[in-house]
Amino acid sequence: MIENPTLLVPVDVSAQEDPSLDLIEVLRPLRVVVLGYYPVPDQTAPQQIRDEYEQEAKDDLETIVQQFAGSDADVQSVLVFTRDSAQSIDRVANEYDCDSVLVSGVTGEIARVLVSLKDEQNMFRVLGVVESLMASNDLEVTLYHAESIEKGSAKSELYLRGATDWLTERGLDREAISWEEPTAETQESALLDLAESHDLVVTGEYEPDIRERVVGTVPDRIHDRTGRPVVVVRKERSV
Repeated sequence: MIENPTLLVPVDVSAQEDPSLDLIEVLRPLRVVVLGYYPVPDQTAPQQIRDEYEQEAKDDLETIVQQFAGSDADVQSVLVFTRDSAQSIDRVANEYDCDSVLVSGVTGEIARVLVSLKDEQNMFRVLGVVESLMASNDLEVTLYHAESIEKGSAKSELYLRGATDWLTERGLDREAISWEEPTAETQESALLDLAESHDLVVTGEYEPDIRERVVGTVPDRIHDRTGRPVVVVRKERSV
């Protein structure tokens, strides 16, 4: 289980893509590390880009940091100039012991959260992040068992019921929690359909490398189809 979860928020400061204020407000219970990255084109020296754009990038990053600070979030910031944003995200996530990474998206008021649970190894880490969000926000949560097994099977029901009990035992509202079970044939389409009817998605990573999760299939497909923000909870790293 994660105590005091830390979220990495990558932002392309060259494009001024700020997270929405509604998203910032919901994420305020988490400790936040804002990673401002400035892409460096091939055949261009990073120092040349830094010399030209560093102050502008710092100003844009500070604006985002102040938005988080204004919502009483515990926030730090990092600025990098990089040819490989995914590699920088991976490195900073490790350096700052980030438990999760935000794949940002466009959203209005956040009231419904879809939680994709796949394996027991990472389940309690995902639920730890969900607990922090629910404890400080008025949210409805849908738990989704992202595994290809027969719908209605005892294994799937026990898994989802156990996750629900874990959250309610920590004082969260049972009436605010529901669950969905896919079939092997509808697993991916059901996840995407549910994502469209929710405002935020929380999922565990499927691969050990955070780079695979940030640019990987699940966040990309959710974002490409729905534009929803996704919080990807990392697996526990060995010390």
